[in-house]
Amino acid sequence: MLLSALIVALAAPPAAGSGAPAVPWGPLPGQAAPTSEGPKGQAPPDMSPGTGASGQVETVSPAAASPPVAAPIEPMGPTGPTSARVEAVPPAPGEATLVLTGVGQGGQAIVSSPRGKFLGSFTLGPGESIALRGAAGEYVVRSPGAPYGVVVPVVGRARVQVGTGGPAVVADEGPTPGPVVRVDPPAGTRDGNWRRPVAPILSALVPGVGQMVNREYARGAGFLLGSMSLGAASLALALTRDPADAATPGAHGRTFTTDVVGAAGLGLLTGGLHLLYMAQVMDAYAGAIGRRTPRPHTKHKLSLELRRMATVGMRAGDPAAQLYADWNVGVLGQVAKRFSVGLTDLSLKFGPGRAALQGGPRLQYRVLERGRVWLSLAAGAIVQGAFASGPPPAVPEGEKAPRTAVVAAIPYGQLDLRLFILDRWSIDIVPRISAPLGAARYYRGDGAIPKQAVTLEIGTGLGVYF
Repeated sequence: MLLSALIVALAAPPAAGSGAPAVPWGPLPGQAAPTSEGPKGQAPPDMSPGTGASGQVETVSPAAASPPVAAPIEPMGPTGPTSARVEAVPPAPGEATLVLTGVGQGGQAIVSSPRGKFLGSFTLGPGESIALRGAAGEYVVRSPGAPYGVVVPVVGRARVQVGTGGPAVVADEGPTPGPVVRVDPPAGTRDGNWRRPVAPILSALVPGVGQMVNREYARGAGFLLGSMSLGAASLALALTRDPADAATPGAHGRTFTTDVVGAAGLGLLTGGLHLLYMAQVMDAYAGAIGRRTPRPHTKHKLSLELRRMATVGMRAGDPAAQLYADWNVGVLGQVAKRFSVGLTDLSLKFGPGRAALQGGPRLQYRVLERGRVWLSLAAGAIVQGAFASGPPPAVPEGEKAPRTAVVAAIPYGQLDLRLFILDRWSIDIVPRISAPLGAARYYRGDGAIPKQAVTLEIGTGLGVYF
């Protein structure tokens, strides 16, 4: 349930009807509550719901009368009116363009950063456009008469239509004649550059602190409490054991079922903690740069993954069931659209008197790309070689020496669910079915899965894309 809640919360789709997430209307931070209508092109004195934009043009049909002469647009920044540049100059390197276009009777657009920093107010007549230039990131566009605004991710270009019904994100049609105005970048791009490295580092040290540095206190507190809860539950479950059951070891113990359930629960709790920890570090960076809507890098050439594959296996002694974890890395190359091949499950493990080295090929095809969520089908095989360490055992004369090396092949099939927090970073959940052939499969310590034992594994990890 914890993993499902995390996925639903992070992958929630935008609200229907606008093409972007809805933002409830409210007073902009730091803006005084005005009392009367102002001139065209400035923020309306009353920003409460129901107040229309000042300076609206009359509703006159172009077929019935000559087109009205629109008054020049006078954009207003946080400190007052600024001069608009009317030449259609190309954007500077690293700049993004947000085009506002008036439709119907036109309307007023108030632009701010996701954290509420006021960037400008613009009144647009029918067919009028204005291009806002600034740093790439997310911008919030609102209209005084509409109950909701829209969050617009602007990477290269984006367009918002402004009418009496409020703003709406539409497909960009290329450059449009009109004034060009440079606005201050969203919070986290200019005055928050220092937060880019600091926020994720602090979240890596203490979950949620990076979000608090970004002034997202409720979000940070949620990550901190969630991490503490999962960590405490995992520790409590790991320490739970019936001391009286040691007299009857193995599968005959009275708590065998409890051991299995406890090991499975420990795997789910620690897997959820891994996902939450990695997600909140990435989220801290996303908040620092002001971009909450990732654009997954679908045309990547190479991807790296770090994963923990976990399962429950039987063992001699008490507890009779134990959580087996396999930490590994992998490298995949995208050789065709949605199709990747690579070498994965690479790891080295040590146990009593032995060492095991493993790795193997994988074929993977992406069957679903929906926003920040990817779903892939994959098949592969792990080749594991186990080697005896230390001096060879003494062998009585006439008897055959035991084998000092064995090789096992572990074919598998899996689902691969990836949730993107940043454009090139994702958290992964991977259910897998596997079975060792030829020999047992060894894990760290004394863990082993017997050959031909069909095994369900649950993997959690992260992916990076280049």
